[in-house]
Amino acid sequence: MRKILVVLLTLIIGLAIWLGVCLYKDSRSTGLMILNNAMRILKPTAVNTDISFGEESWQMLDVYPSDPTHPMAPVIVFIHGGGWSWGNKSLYYFVAQAFVERGYTVVIPDYVKYPQGRFPAFVEDGAQALAWVKENISRYNGNPQQIYLAGHSAGAHTGALLMTDNHYLADVGLSVADINGFAGIAGPYTFTPDSAQYIATFGKDNFGAMKATSHVDGDEPPMLLLHGAGDSAVGEFNQQQLADAMRTAGRPVQTRLYNDKINHISILLKLHPWFADEVDTGQDVDEFFQLLTAQQFNEKRPVSQGFGQ
Repeated sequence: MRKILVVLLTLIIGLAIWLGVCLYKDSRSTGLMILNNAMRILKPTAVNTDISFGEESWQMLDVYPSDPTHPMAPVIVFIHGGGWSWGNKSLYYFVAQAFVERGYTVVIPDYVKYPQGRFPAFVEDGAQALAWVKENISRYNGNPQQIYLAGHSAGAHTGALLMTDNHYLADVGLSVADINGFAGIAGPYTFTPDSAQYIATFGKDNFGAMKATSHVDGDEPPMLLLHGAGDSAVGEFNQQQLADAMRTAGRPVQTRLYNDKINHISILLKLHPWFADEVDTGQDVDEFFQLLTAQQFNEKRPVSQGFGQ
């Protein structure tokens, strides 16, 4: 038994070093692939892959059901990042595993990427995925009355638009009332594109419509916005401006700014217990959603409990 533990520990350390090198060199997809493969080996999590939520080839999602001993679990739909141009749902197994172990059913959808698709096509894909979840998630031990949305980076931007610009959900027969809460992680909610690729992704005529702050009107679900002070990819002003817009509209919003050791990638990795320490983004998201669930069932726990304003 001791030899087995030594081998496993060596494997974990080796994979962690390899992952760190890949992420340091910005080989993001390679690093995430290594991480997910290690987790699949060491602690497999059940998953239903490549379920269609639309007619297009990329409109697929993966569902990770919660433990069947916890029927009708709350649902987290996680929209991944990647600058609207790269990444896929299979790279975020580690995110799903982290929340399945906390008692959720998790859904990770794919969406169209630039240059094949441009704004607002990827937001419309997110809306269609949510419509599928509302209609079908009870078949996967998920509660359609307890749907939470989360996203990182570009995925957080898409999620914020789904929560603020009502027409996306209305177009698929939903409303923001169908989503119980939103957690945005390092999202560029209010940025203005200045690189050629991002200008092409959104189009200059859409620079107003692409900003989540342009649409906040007081109907939004409660939000938790997380950001790292060491993030050099997305400016902190994005979190501040969306939070200010929510407060001005009288909507519940919580923010957390982590220390300058937390960057655009580490804030994502810390969703999983392997990487959490004094900063545990997975726990922060879980506690926020638990507070919203408690409020839904009329327990006297304020949404602001445990979080800085």
